Amino acid sequence: MRLVLLRHGQTDLNARNRFQAQADIPLNAEGRRQAQEMAERLTPGRWAAVHSSPLARAVDTARPAADRLRLPQQTLDGLRERHLGEVDGLDRARYAAEHPDELRRLLTDPGYAPPGGETGTDARRRFVAALAQLAGADRGGPILVMTHGGVLNLLRPYLPGCPDGPMVGNCRAVVVDAVRAPDGDLRVEQWRWDVAPHACQDGLPPHPC
Repeated sequence: MRLVLLRHGQTDLNARNRFQAQADIPLNAEGRRQAQEMAERLTPGRWAAVHSSPLARAVDTARPAADRLRLPQQTLDGLRERHLGEVDGLDRARYAAEHPDELRRLLTDPGYAPPGGETGTDARRRFVAALAQLAGADRGGPILVMTHGGVLNLLRPYLPGCPDGPMVGNCRAVVVDAVRAPDGDLRVEQWRWDVAPHACQDGLPPHPC
């Protein structure tokens, strides 16, 4: 099953370089433009389903795509962004300067949870469980999944040979050919990082790595 995992369009917190987790922030004007442009490049009839995180920025990104593809827009709670607790909404550069050790742990230690937040391990577990649920049935075409940059970064350990690097861009995608393993986990057979969603409708684009 091909899952095209799209990061939502831009929000004001993205533009101001602030942490954005489960705060329910809508798209800004640029984000709405990105979502519409992305949708217009998709081909109706080549997609099986459109799913999204229930957060407004993901739902708003999914809406023009679902309209274009004439498919129902469905939400799945496991696709939410990682919960960052007290860090949510803070300026990234200021946080890096004032709390370098906490930032390092947030980015590199999957067992670390910021105050009031969620560990990387817990966020990845629920995110992968949601993807495994979507991959569990052959629907006759790729599934477009609107989600968030933080949880996409947590997917890296499932992508053999995926290097560390920048977060996926707004309205850009991680595409995985995946199957649901007998134990219910997700097994990735092929992947691409930070690609245009429409490039994944028929075959995989050239490998970036």
